Amino acid sequence: MTDIWARKSYFLTLFCEHILISFLALFLVTILGISIGVLVFYSKRSRAIILPLVNFLYTIPSIAMFGLLIPLVGIGFNNAIIVLVLYGLLPIVRNTYTGIKEVPHQYINAARGLGSTKKQIFFKIYFPLALPSILSGLRVTTVMVIALTGLAALIGAGGLGQAIFRGLNTMNTDLIVAGSLGISLFAILGDKFIGQFEKDAKLQRIISGNASIKTKIKIFTNIFVLLLLLITSFSFLNPQYKSDNNTITIASKPTSEQFILGEILAQQIENNTNIHVIRKFGIGGGTTNIHPALLSGDIDAYVEYTGTAIMNVLKYNYSDLGNKSLEILYSEYEKRYNLEWLGLLGFNNTYAIAISEQEANNKRITTCSDLVPYSSNYIFGAEFDFFERPDAYNGLIKVYPFKFHKLSEMDINLRYKAMEEAKVQVIDAFTTDAQIEALNLKILKDDKNFFPSYKAGIVVRKDILRKYPKLKSILILLNNSINTNEMRKMNYEVEINKKSPKQVAKNFLENNINK
Repeated sequence: MTDIWARKSYFLTLFCEHILISFLALFLVTILGISIGVLVFYSKRSRAIILPLVNFLYTIPSIAMFGLLIPLVGIGFNNAIIVLVLYGLLPIVRNTYTGIKEVPHQYINAARGLGSTKKQIFFKIYFPLALPSILSGLRVTTVMVIALTGLAALIGAGGLGQAIFRGLNTMNTDLIVAGSLGISLFAILGDKFIGQFEKDAKLQRIISGNASIKTKIKIFTNIFVLLLLLITSFSFLNPQYKSDNNTITIASKPTSEQFILGEILAQQIENNTNIHVIRKFGIGGGTTNIHPALLSGDIDAYVEYTGTAIMNVLKYNYSDLGNKSLEILYSEYEKRYNLEWLGLLGFNNTYAIAISEQEANNKRITTCSDLVPYSSNYIFGAEFDFFERPDAYNGLIKVYPFKFHKLSEMDINLRYKAMEEAKVQVIDAFTTDAQIEALNLKILKDDKNFFPSYKAGIVVRKDILRKYPKLKSILILLNNSINTNEMRKMNYEVEINKKSPKQVAKNFLENNINK
């Protein structure tokens, strides 16, 4: 756990982010949830529409909801808050409605007989008596929202989930454990905090005016501690969220390589300018989510691969472009999106098919064509994206007629683990993957040249280049500075030797750029 202590500032940042996102979501959920619960109690027509709608929203997988909102609100904080509020509504709305509905009618009739108004009946009878049910729903919502906030890291919102996903992406168990325990601890504390209001109906007595001085002091002390924690968190994070004239946002996809490259870009900018860099690393969905965020201005720059840009963004058939592929790529990005490619970093991280060295030697398999007659004996594992892309599985089996025994879809960072545990025997790989050497795998030669080039390059919004004229000359220094073997070694340092992407990036810049 030495690595965790060395990153204490990083974890403190994530914890503060988690607190602010969770609290704001819970605050909005509480206000909206109670209000909607009251509305559906008093309005039968609203009840017939709202309750089924809230139930329906709850059935949509949360990770899908984050993705569905990206075209509307982009990535980051706003996306996270909307999703968390939508998911947190059900327990609050239902418990508020049920709590009010179950208030004994004799109390209401007695109040009406004494001439109480509707407002008095609600605030003096309905709401105080329904409060235990409302607080019970709030406890459930609190734990759920804190846990779901962990997923917000996938769309660049930050929080402790970022440590979990970074750990998965870089094969760092310490980060996974630390992030998971942090979220669990936070959820337990949140549950205990709400429980203080629910216990012995303290808040109910305060609202009705019957609480003792000691009870009031205890409740308000808890609220004061929470507010102090929120203010401290906001003060700590405030410099990272500033929107002054010296801020740029760098993004990365959820792989070790992208974390390293994102850090190289960020540190190169910070080392040579007074620009503050906001890091939104490990964004789920990769290009699918980062490119729209780039167009909306939520992100200013990131490292992309030529093959992905040509086929997935521009929707061209790579083979149709021939020698003009880069020329078309650069011009189309500028014409369509007002984005600029600042050249290429120097390495080609293309797809490959990998099997164990031992199996390759036993069967004398050296090329993809050699694998075809044996394919029915193997389970093939790849990330979800590989089975959808035209430059991947769908096109691959047209060129190489594989008949695998079974296809296994999994997260991109788990396919090597599946290979190690013999859950699959053949996987897709990238030519710069560190695990190729670590697991003694054989990369099969693409003898029919199916896979296109995936050369890495920096994509930047032209608006940001105009805003910071010096930026282009600084980033161009990175062109042709990394070859494929060097990139694989840096990935190895992170995934196998457990060094942080930040340190690996720093070492690279010191040894190759800023000598």
